[in-house]
Amino acid sequence: MKKRFHYIVWLFSLTFAFTACEKIEPELFDKDANGAYFDYQHASDFERMLNFSDHIVGKPDTVPVTLKVKLLGYLTDKARTLAVKTKEIDGYELADVTIDEVVFSNNEYEKEIEVKVRRPEVEDAIYGVCIYLDGSGDIGTGINGFNEVNLYVTESYEKPSEWFSHVETYLGRWSKEKHIFLANHTGNNRFCQDLYDSGTGMHLFDSIIDLNVSAVNAILANEPEEPVAVDLPILKETDYPAYTVPYFWSGYEQNLGIFRANKFCRFVTMLGGATTKDVAELFASEDAKQKMEEEGTAFHKDDVLYMLNEYYNYAQSGLPISEFKALCWVEIRNNVNYNLRIPYWWEDPRGLGTADIVKRYFGEYSADKYQFILKTMLKNDGAEDFVAASVLPFVYDKENDTYKWDSTPLGVKQLAGEERLKECYRVVKAANDKRPPSRQYDIPVVELD
Repeated sequence: MKKRFHYIVWLFSLTFAFTACEKIEPELFDKDANGAYFDYQHASDFERMLNFSDHIVGKPDTVPVTLKVKLLGYLTDKARTLAVKTKEIDGYELADVTIDEVVFSNNEYEKEIEVKVRRPEVEDAIYGVCIYLDGSGDIGTGINGFNEVNLYVTESYEKPSEWFSHVETYLGRWSKEKHIFLANHTGNNRFCQDLYDSGTGMHLFDSIIDLNVSAVNAILANEPEEPVAVDLPILKETDYPAYTVPYFWSGYEQNLGIFRANKFCRFVTMLGGATTKDVAELFASEDAKQKMEEEGTAFHKDDVLYMLNEYYNYAQSGLPISEFKALCWVEIRNNVNYNLRIPYWWEDPRGLGTADIVKRYFGEYSADKYQFILKTMLKNDGAEDFVAASVLPFVYDKENDTYKWDSTPLGVKQLAGEERLKECYRVVKAANDKRPPSRQYDIPVVELD
């Protein structure tokens, strides 16, 4: 039955398409006549289809349809009413429309009538109404064949012609529920057409990705009161999705660590792929819990490297180390070997002079040596208080384009700046000297004041 209905809608569309260019001319008329007519020149304007699926945003109860009318004959200096009425179309249940009184003011000869069309009570049904000029007002009818407009009304959802290729890949299979959600999410009834460039015949890839990300974020931001009905795919990390933390992540943070979009995508992929409809349930599964235990150390190591990369970038911002923990902090563990990044001040890419100072105390950089330094200071300061950036307590001086000592009191002795660096050297040098000679790092001997 539904297939037959969609076939009928298609026939309507096809008929309107063929008649759109069929031009019609009004018959000759008497210029002294007192009448009005619908002012159109194409047959399709007299046979119209209104589909409420084109009016999703805000789900309006009524949609206006405007009809142009024009006077035929003479003008007067007084206001006159034009009787516009409705009647059934054979074979169709009557569409619910409202038309306010139409009044032509003095010397007014044309105007637009607003027909307020109410949303159909039943989807996938076609209603009809004939809107006609009956001549019972102050103004009569004007031209034979130009006095009636047939309006057909429905609410029927069909897969848009643009829904293929990249749209199918990144937004998933089309469904009425998904279409309605995305229209309301974007505030755009024509969101799907706007994902396609008809001039080039190509989809707008970046726009499709952006829509997926914003829609997924909206769905997963808060725990839903009812099961999620919209199955948008969670993209792979290689698609660079800018997802924000989903509502259920905090329940698994002990094993998964701090939220990052690429980690979220990677874990979803590990679990076999998922959509917004089932991802929360997938995370709660026994398979996911087992995978979290297996991958916990790997995720933790990634988090530490991410933190060190962030510290590298923060170094150029001029932020004091006191803010680093709030910006990004991951607890370093003594029993884990990490993949590290050279600190900004040790590398000194802008030649500010900090590399010479760091090398004076710690020598040339090596990943193993840096890991030893971090874990030695971790043990000294305590895991909950230790901030990796505090080993090299410099801060960028934006005003003078140079470095200065950071004034944040750090460590168990609450030392800042150069004194903190010297204390780190004392602790690290003492720990290094206790190691067997074959395992000692090349840390210089420095005479401290």
